[in-house]
Parts: sequence; C-alpha cells; structure tokens
Amino acid sequence: MKVLLVGNGAREHAMAKKLHADGAELVSAMSKRNPGIAAISKRVEIIDINKHGDYDRFRGVDIAFIGPEAPLAEGIADHLNALGVPVVGPRKSLARLEWSKSYARLLLQENGIPGNPEFRVCRDLSEVRTFLRDHPNVAVKPEGLTGGKGVRLTGEQLRSPREVEDYASECIRNDGLVVLEEKLGGKEFTLQAFVDGKRVEVMPLVRDFKRAYDGDKGPNTGSMGSYSCPDHGLPDLPASAVRKGAEIMKATVSKLAESVGEYHGFLYGGFMNTDAGVYLIEYNARLGDPEAINVLALLDDSLIETGFKIVEGKLSKPTFKKEATVCVYVVPEGYPDNPRRDQPIVVGKLRHSEPYYASVYEEGGVVRTTGSRAVALLARGGSVAEARERVYSDAPAVKGALYYRRDIAAGV
Repeated sequence: MKVLLVGNGAREHAMAKKLHADGAELVSAMSKRNPGIAAISKRVEIIDINKHGDYDRFRGVDIAFIGPEAPLAEGIADHLNALGVPVVGPRKSLARLEWSKSYARLLLQENGIPGNPEFRVCRDLSEVRTFLRDHPNVAVKPEGLTGGKGVRLTGEQLRSPREVEDYASECIRNDGLVVLEEKLGGKEFTLQAFVDGKRVEVMPLVRDFKRAYDGDKGPNTGSMGSYSCPDHGLPDLPASAVRKGAEIMKATVSKLAESVGEYHGFLYGGFMNTDAGVYLIEYNARLGDPEAINVLALLDDSLIETGFKIVEGKLSKPTFKKEATVCVYVVPEGYPDNPRRDQPIVVGKLRHSEPYYASVYEEGGVVRTTGSRAVALLARGGSVAEARERVYSDAPAVKGALYYRRDIAAGV
C-alpha cells in the first residue's frame, strides 16, 4: 500500500511511525529532510509542500495524509483529488475553518451553533475602538495562518489600549481585517477527532504546556510538552464539558456538509471551559503538535484503514490503548525568542521513550537545529506519573545546545 505523507515535523513523524507499523510503503513529501521520517520511507521527495505542481509526481499513490495546515490552506487536497488520489485532509474551502478566523466565527454565528464568545470582525480602527469600549479585555486574532504565534491577549502580550489598537491596525493592514474577541477565563482543553464527512469520532484528551519555562512562565511556544491519562479524560475536566465541545464540533461538520461540502480528515477544536459554559477558541484542520504524538502512540487500529474509512464515509469508533502518555520537547537554547540555529544534535540511547524529530534537518549525516523545536520524546505507562518518570529518565540522552522543561505533567 503506497501511502503519501506530507510534512516534516514531529506530528508527521508520529504519523509516519504509525503508518509504517501498519504496513505502509511510505512516500514522503518534505520541505526539509526529517531524519526520522526518511529512515522509514521507501521514497523521499524534498519539495515545496505548498506548491501544487510539485505534487504531480505522486499520481498513483493509494492514499495521502496531509500533516501541516499550510498545504491544506493552499488546496493541496483539491489538487491530489484531481490526480485521483484520496486524501485524509479537507479541501481548501473546508480547511477555511483554520485559515480564516472570521469565517469560523461567522459560521457558528450564522447557523446558531453555540460556542462563540462575544466577537467582532473589524475592518478599520473605529470598529476596533467600538468593540474595546464594551470589552476592554480581548484576544486579538489575525485573519490568516500565523504558525500558532499570531494571537495576542490583553494583560499578557498587549499591555495597554494603545498596544491593542496598534496590533489590530497591523493585522488590518496585512489582511484587511482583524478578529477581536472577549478574553475568556477558565480551563483550556483540546478535542481531536477523525471526521468522515458526517461522523465525528473524538480521540483521547491531551493537555499541553505552551509556556517556555518551568512553572508556566516565559513566552508562549508551539508547546513544550503534553500528557494524556489512561482513562482518556483529564483529571480536572468534567465529562459534560467534553460532551459540549464534541457537540459543537459535530454541529459544525453538519452545517459544513449542508453549505460547503463534506469534511474528511482530522479536526482539532480548542475550547475553554468557563463558569458560563464551553466556548470555542479555535479550529485547526489537522492534528495538533504534540497532541498527535500522544494519541497516535495509543491508536490500536490501523491508521491506513482508518484513513480509508475517513475518505469513504465509513468511519467506525476507533480503539485506543488504556495507557498514559507523557511527551517532552527538547528545544534549541534561546527558543522561542532567540533560538540557536544550525547546531548539531545527537539522540543517544533511549531506554524508555521514543524520539520524534521536529524542526530539524539532516545534512551530511548530521542532524541540526532550525529556529523551532528539535525533538519530542514520548513515553507510555500505566499512570501519568510512571510515563513521566520514564520520559524524563531519557531526556538527558538528547545532546546539543538544547533545553527542556522539567515540570511537564508534574503532580498529575
């Protein structure tokens, strides 16, 4: 079975490992050579993964899995479909849930789907000021993709009304609009799901840690680590909140099917459980990173077969191992603000965990850092504490100009 995998991060390495274990003959399309993916691929193509024409060479593969958001936003699924390749990943018009913040909010509003906070799509500074008069504490969201680094909050990145206006104005200049939302308070959680056009099947819950340093201090990052529990829930999140989040996702998929088309692929919903109810923070049209690493390590079913069920509209309830997972990211010194780039790293002998290469590249047999996260380590166990002990016992084996948080899943 020839399976095309698009992307070269740790999320895609997790997908590659699972597909390979399930018997796939991997054909990998990467913008940089990820050594972990390359090692288990039958064929590796280094291409511009956002460029349509570069995909013509993959005509004839049996199925394709798209990892990152940017190719989906460029319509790569549409192009591969036109070549006769079934794709686990939504078409551009459906991936719009992620690449247009205003579209996602308006879709919920216009169809009576619950989950929206107070928000406004602003196209000039007067609209920004009007919203701020009633909502002085806000989240400012650029319209398009920003690699997870575009949202800024009052009281954190934005320290004054002037800073809010300046950043909103910058977003309007870049995109023609900006989305302002009331700032929510509560407990964040993520739901990841397989979607076959109609059916939405939620995966085990994962909690990640975005701050750079121990004690949840420092700047936001892509994530410094994550964990999941043996019962697939989270210790401080009621089942009612999970059900509400899943209902919002299902209602969204249903309305898309009526108005745009059937959504086939992975869907990620970021939510906030507040005293006033569950609110949608954002949608992603793909798996999370590192959340994909946690869940795919637990998936009992064949990912290849699950992929075909997704594209054929025949999805059944997936099965996952009843184990805990803990993932710890090892990142370049100075990350995220001033990371040390092009530094060699070596992954030594790991006794209790598995490595997942992230934003690195291999050149002349040497693996080097880029400006983002380097290697994720994942361990499983009967409890979160056991998985945590295992992964941290291996973390020092990753050598280089690197650091990692030492408090991921502490006390769980």
